[in-house]
Amino acid sequence: MVFWTVLAAVAVIYAVNAFLSMRQMKNFSSVYSALRRRGRVVIGKQKNALTSGAIVMFLIDADGLVVTGRAMTGITVWTRFKDLGTFDGQAVSELDPAPIRMSASMRKAVANARDNYLTVEAGGIPVEPPTPLMKIINRVDAKVGRRQAPTPVPGRATTVRTVRRRKPLVTD
Repeated sequence: MVFWTVLAAVAVIYAVNAFLSMRQMKNFSSVYSALRRRGRVVIGKQKNALTSGAIVMFLIDADGLVVTGRAMTGITVWTRFKDLGTFDGQAVSELDPAPIRMSASMRKAVANARDNYLTVEAGGIPVEPPTPLMKIINRVDAKVGRRQAPTPVPGRATTVRTVRRRKPLVTD
């Protein structure tokens, strides 16, 4: 009897969470669509597992200046986009969130938006920020001794460490 009660409670919690998540995604889509109808949009995000994450959207003009901004920050599915007028009139390529009072995740999202803009303007494809699970996996890999392949930086030579066998292979 207790098993079925717990199972029913978990199912109800899952269904409510799925419903609220869909409402949050609908909010994202409607805000993005409204901005996109007016022009180009730059998006930056910061994902966190146990602390608040953030998503920022900037509507930009032809010169790369921020016309208006929207931001969503929080932990729960109750968060919605709000106006972010702090950066209006500034060039996206020169956004510096450091001197402005805001959460760390919001600063990282604004910096991610700036980096995404610069990457696209240079003809590249923006890199998706790592998920919280991938951050943990990368930390474990670093502790264990595995190295990720270095990210090539234009104009800078990169060195790659190779693993060599201690004894030569014996073939018949």
